[in-house]
Amino acid sequence: MTRRSRKADTTSRPEAERAFLAGLLELLTDNIGGCRKAAALVSPADLTIDAGPGLLSAVQAAAALEAPTLADVLRFARERAGDDADGERVLLADLSKASASNRGGYARGVDRHAREISKAAARRRTIEAAAAAVAVAADPGAEPAEIEAAGAAVAAASTSGPAEGLAWEPFPVELLPDPVGAFVADAAERLSADAALVAFPMLASIAATIGNRRRIELWPGWLEPPILWMAGVAAPGSNKSESANKALQFIRQRQHEAFTAHGAAMADYEAEKREHDRASRRRDADAGPPPERPVAERVLVDDITIESLGPILQANPAGVLVARDELSGWFDFDRYSGGKGGGESSRWLSCYNAAPLTVDRKLTGTFYVPAAAVSITGTIQPRVLARVVGGKHIDNGLLQRFILAAPPRRMKEIPRGDVDFATTEAVRTMFATLAMLRPADDGSPKVLDLGPEAAEAWRTFYHEHAAAQFNATGPVGEMLSKAEAWAARLALVCHMIRQAGPEPGIGDRIDADSIRRGIGLARWAAREWERVFLGMERGSIEADDRALRDWLRGHGGVATARDVARHGPAAYRAPGAAEAGLARLARSGAAEWQTVPTGGRPADAVRLK
Repeated sequence: MTRRSRKADTTSRPEAERAFLAGLLELLTDNIGGCRKAAALVSPADLTIDAGPGLLSAVQAAAALEAPTLADVLRFARERAGDDADGERVLLADLSKASASNRGGYARGVDRHAREISKAAARRRTIEAAAAAVAVAADPGAEPAEIEAAGAAVAAASTSGPAEGLAWEPFPVELLPDPVGAFVADAAERLSADAALVAFPMLASIAATIGNRRRIELWPGWLEPPILWMAGVAAPGSNKSESANKALQFIRQRQHEAFTAHGAAMADYEAEKREHDRASRRRDADAGPPPERPVAERVLVDDITIESLGPILQANPAGVLVARDELSGWFDFDRYSGGKGGGESSRWLSCYNAAPLTVDRKLTGTFYVPAAAVSITGTIQPRVLARVVGGKHIDNGLLQRFILAAPPRRMKEIPRGDVDFATTEAVRTMFATLAMLRPADDGSPKVLDLGPEAAEAWRTFYHEHAAAQFNATGPVGEMLSKAEAWAARLALVCHMIRQAGPEPGIGDRIDADSIRRGIGLARWAAREWERVFLGMERGSIEADDRALRDWLRGHGGVATARDVARHGPAAYRAPGAAEAGLARLARSGAAEWQTVPTGGRPADAVRLK
């Protein structure tokens, strides 16, 4: 039965599909990545609403825009309206009203329906792959390699989720306030590196600089510190060290200046101590008390244990940043605790929430830190992550506290100079301003509450996120419970960037702009964490598409998705896998899209650079 002939049967327009489409429209304004994911899981054939395919097409067209809005969807839908224009307008009006009247409900509905369609799509892929394998096996002229590849395609389709669900999404640089956003984008472009590898150490540095001087209050009694644990999952050759060096230069400069000042203070101390010792030996009554030994200001530490961290935090109550080029050594707590890594890791976990920390040392006594604020940044290789984390650091919740990013490999290019001077100096000034922050009069962190619009945006996010967390299980569900805090902490960091940078007049109340930035960053981070975790489970985190690149080189360097799906590596023969792989190559800079003649209608193809 054709869609047109079914019109009489679908005049009621099923509420489930109306909810799904309305959810797409709402998510478009708040969660672009979620909208694209949901829209990619639906095909016009899945929709029984007469006007559904046209509206879906409009959603997908708007999702391709940099900052789509509901108005863009409506505009595209009107442009695509055909003979059923009147019915489409009625549906659009209904959806607009429903979307506005029940924002949270429709947003939750889109996730539920996306999951259902996702499962159905996986079943369809398996059936299609199996049918293709049967056809290959029945062909007397089929080569053994073709039969083997067809079997591998069935296995891949049956054991993996939707390709779209695991597709990498770029770090949303546009959510970072300037000058930080401008710096991250410029540095990543000049280094030919992924923006996340610059943004992570930058955000962790800012969080550590704020430290125990500020807290965000979501509602009475719920306070979050600006503490971020961030790990870039990247292989050698990804410019991860160069990216970190760019981002860490500001906090390193501050640490260098502190050590220089400490050296001068130590020289004065030694001179005063010698003079005091001489006076004491002469039993000079005016000798007075001995000079106090100066303590170095610490804002940055590297290879450190909890035992060493205690006295540093006691002398530097604002907190510190742990910056490791390779985090694999940091995760190896057993080497510090005689094989009893659980005790060491539990004490690090207390630093995530700025909880009290007590360290007993045999030679120097007890060190008590009322609020141990420690942010962490570093990188780890994809193949190492699963090995060093293992089940232990998933069971204890350590990995779930880390914001992870595993960007695809990029084609290395010669660095194109340094970041714009004005942008760099603006960031340097911002760090200097943040370093001068003072806590409350009693020494406790100054608390920043939410403005009315920010509070409303947070309540909406809280309910939507609670539904997602309720439906999730295992480590992903545990991560989502932490992602709630990520949103608040990132919102606080964004607000302080704005306050210390180009918007000093915004005040101490967290506004809606900062909250929405934090929510958007946390949503991206939660999705990326899930993608990385699923990759760990399946033994492949990176989407480096090396096999696809090698195949393209052997076939002239140019291919369409159809070419790859029919003749490419087995992993790319499942429905949608070829196009997704080619899109990743184009996004990584290793290839570029172009239009090629095919004897009929021109087709989109990818050409290796």
